[in-house]
Amino acid sequence: MNNIIIILFESSIAMVMFYLVYYTWLRKQTFFQLNRFYLLSAAFISLIIPLINISVYTTANVIVVSNLIETISVTANAYEQSLLSTITTIQWIAYAYLLGVLLSVFKFVYKLWQISRIAKKTLINYSGTYPDNVKFINANVVPFSFLNRMYINPNQFTDEQLQKIIAHETVHLSQLHTIDCLMYELLIILFWFNPIAYRYRNSAKEIHEYLADEGVVESEESSIGYQQLLFQQATGLGELKLANSFNYSLTKRRFIMMTKIKSGKLATARLLWFVPVLLGVLLMFACSEQNNVVDEKTGTIVPEELSSGESTDKLYLEVEDMPEFEGGDQAIRMYIAQNVKYPDIAKQEGITGKVYVQFTVDKDGSVIDVNVVRGVHELLDNEALRVISSLPKWTPGKQNGKTVKVQFTIPINFQLN
Repeated sequence: MNNIIIILFESSIAMVMFYLVYYTWLRKQTFFQLNRFYLLSAAFISLIIPLINISVYTTANVIVVSNLIETISVTANAYEQSLLSTITTIQWIAYAYLLGVLLSVFKFVYKLWQISRIAKKTLINYSGTYPDNVKFINANVVPFSFLNRMYINPNQFTDEQLQKIIAHETVHLSQLHTIDCLMYELLIILFWFNPIAYRYRNSAKEIHEYLADEGVVESEESSIGYQQLLFQQATGLGELKLANSFNYSLTKRRFIMMTKIKSGKLATARLLWFVPVLLGVLLMFACSEQNNVVDEKTGTIVPEELSSGESTDKLYLEVEDMPEFEGGDQAIRMYIAQNVKYPDIAKQEGITGKVYVQFTVDKDGSVIDVNVVRGVHELLDNEALRVISSLPKWTPGKQNGKTVKVQFTIPINFQLN
């Protein structure tokens, strides 16, 4: 669960940074389709960036290899209770997140139910010739479109107004704006705790309205009648957040955008601000320092990827299916916390420090070749060796379908308080 929380956190930070580019440089421009594409791309890239791993090799600290398990802190007093408290906190965070996801799913389903309930109020008999996907309803809601249909209460409009509304909603349908809306709803389900996720949805809906207004104005000789309709419909009626509502509450900004001079080609250069932000996010979350391995025979530094060969007798650092300790990293931390005993003499003499223990998960899952690659003191080193050597069997790693040996390093931090 730790990894999931980290991924969600990193994605949230990326979403914020990409949205700042939109809010600062793009939202007042009139290249609506580009802005629509930008927001969709920014949301998608934010989701996948934490899953990207770009290795950066370094010759520093070559003694510490990859597969570095999170440091276990051991104190002279009550370290087990401290670790248990940390794990419990993580669990509570996980429960709170899952509860938020469930509530968001419920809200999403409720919105769908609202739309289906309104759709059932369709008027069967209504005079006039209109497209088949226009559904006239007996409900006090603003005109809206969803998927391939639009829903309008004809009693609230004149025939001329109906034609303009239908033209507006037709743009929503032809440009598949509902798909965008559904994608942002899913984004909110995953990131219900992040206010910026809601800003993505709201900004996207603004862009949808700009695009629909643009489509109607371009098809008419005069935009005055359409603007009057917008003004008349600016008050009094509710809206459906999931659907594309004709009366979405941004009328003033829509007026401004309809009368604004179109952004020139040079203005599109503002999109280039995305590049440094993307590189910055990649450096923060996707690039990781890749430690190197020291060849025991030659003493030369060998990149990690070169230490993986085809032979199943070879020692691996990265394989297709990594070894797994039953219960995951938290279970390893718990096991070590419960079994490490801070040596009394070390406590009396105030000996502290971080011991790096290297070990190999054999092809049968047993822990072998346990050794200290960076020690502190014989007392602490021996205690760390004892506990790691006692680790129960893992599920062995596999490369090309065959079980192989995989090496890990784990730091144990001994501290007095």
